[in-house]
Amino acid sequence: MRLFKAILLLMLVVSIIPTVMVGWLSVSHTRELLIRDAQELAQERVKQLRLKAERFLEDPTEMVVGLSSVPGGFFTLPRDTQRSHIAAVLNQRQEVLALTVFSADKQRQPGLQAFAVHDMAPSAVAEHEERARALLNAGLTGVRYSDVVASPGGGGPVVTLAFPVGDPVQGYMAADLTLAGLRLMLAQERVGSTGFAYLADRHGRLITGGGDLGAVGEDVSKRTPLAHLIKQREGTPDTELFHVGNFGEGRDAVVAAYSVLPEAGWAIVSEQPVEHAYRQVETMERRILAGLGGAILVALVLAAIFSRNLTQPLKTFMATSLELARGKFGVEVNLRQKNELGELAQTFNYMSKQLLAYDMETRGLYESLEKGYLETIVALANSIDSKDAYTRGHSQRVGDVAVEIGRELKLTERELRQLQYGGILHDIGKIGIVESILTKQSRLTDQEMATMREHPAIGDAIIGPVTFLGPVRACVRHHHERWDGTGYPDKLKGESIPLLARIVACADTFDACTSTRPYQKAMPLEKAMEILDNLSGAQLDPKVVLALRAVLAQRGVRLEGHRQPVKLAS
Repeated sequence: MRLFKAILLLMLVVSIIPTVMVGWLSVSHTRELLIRDAQELAQERVKQLRLKAERFLEDPTEMVVGLSSVPGGFFTLPRDTQRSHIAAVLNQRQEVLALTVFSADKQRQPGLQAFAVHDMAPSAVAEHEERARALLNAGLTGVRYSDVVASPGGGGPVVTLAFPVGDPVQGYMAADLTLAGLRLMLAQERVGSTGFAYLADRHGRLITGGGDLGAVGEDVSKRTPLAHLIKQREGTPDTELFHVGNFGEGRDAVVAAYSVLPEAGWAIVSEQPVEHAYRQVETMERRILAGLGGAILVALVLAAIFSRNLTQPLKTFMATSLELARGKFGVEVNLRQKNELGELAQTFNYMSKQLLAYDMETRGLYESLEKGYLETIVALANSIDSKDAYTRGHSQRVGDVAVEIGRELKLTERELRQLQYGGILHDIGKIGIVESILTKQSRLTDQEMATMREHPAIGDAIIGPVTFLGPVRACVRHHHERWDGTGYPDKLKGESIPLLARIVACADTFDACTSTRPYQKAMPLEKAMEILDNLSGAQLDPKVVLALRAVLAQRGVRLEGHRQPVKLAS
């Protein structure tokens, strides 16, 4: 304990105190510089995004507005020439989805409406015309944009623009522009590792952008940068706004910049969490650590001198404790120091020896208990077989075959032991069947068969109170269920039948085919497997049948009347 206090005090004096002092001074002097750098970066990013967005909107708008400047005047041209000009706009600018011409009294001109057939459903044309009329009825003196809506076809946000033609006004034109390209551009815009940029209208509704902000039209006015912009525009609605700074508090704090597209009135916003925007602090901290490396190195050397006599024994204790935790009881710590650590080593060694003695005693008790369990199970099975001389040894063979199948299916040792018990006890319920039915050598009547079919449920009830046989109950109750669901007692089907019960069922059927019964002679191995193959998929699990075939081909199983395992002919 004294050694620990000395090392702790030394580390505090030599390294931690000067590190904190120098680090605090360095951070306080450079934080403002780092914040200014991050904000300038956000400002430049928004400027570039605004230029891209304006260019994206201006190019198709200029193409559409150019129709009003065709030589001779658009409304004086022949109808076919007007259609050609409209089609040329749609062909040259993929952003233009629909274009409609209205007369001076705001009526749609017949034959002067076109839309991109592959990008715009006919049902959306009516919505386009409705938005255009709303713009016309609002009074137009120049190009004006509608609110952005979501494209019905999922192609991206759509905005409608309308403008008068001629002075005095000869008519009006309206066009739908898709903002899919703008959406792609903003989605690809990376603001650090977690930031994003987005576009919103003057009402604070989302137009498009990165991040998980929602669909087109989603209200994002509560986001702190956009809320600040809306408040600013309330006082100066026609002023070209630009701002950069920190918004929000705590985990919601962001470094953000925004600007306004004057023609459409849209806001372009860039956001990045404060904690990621100011990552330069990490660079500064690394420089501080490098500058204080010498002091820390001295502290570490001094600490190593004082802690050598402590750390080496601790490593030994850790390694030995790990061996003890892995079950290597009796392991000892070889430590000859005459201090508290030496006394601890002696106590540890005494504990390890005691654990070894207890472990050996426990293993002996467990082996005796398991042997007693197995002898009890075998005795129960023999009590069944003693009722019927033709089934003598059947339960033991079913258990042995089931274990071989389980081993082929890579089951655990615990599951293999459960298979052994389940195979031996699968017919335990026959204790409750009257001997006249059990030993009858002719065909059973329907009533007798119904009585015989009660033995799985009877067996389940017999072993139910025995706690350690809990996992075996499935083998006893369900070994007569069929893969196709027509078995008994619960008519389970397919993989709803427990795997151990499916394995016991296969082993039971196999032993029935290869044993001599009152109604049949033992079949050759090949004939028995042919029958099991026919039952595969109907009565038996195909996977289990394949595993049995693999066992018979590789190592064989013991059959009635054979001392050695019998294999399938290769």
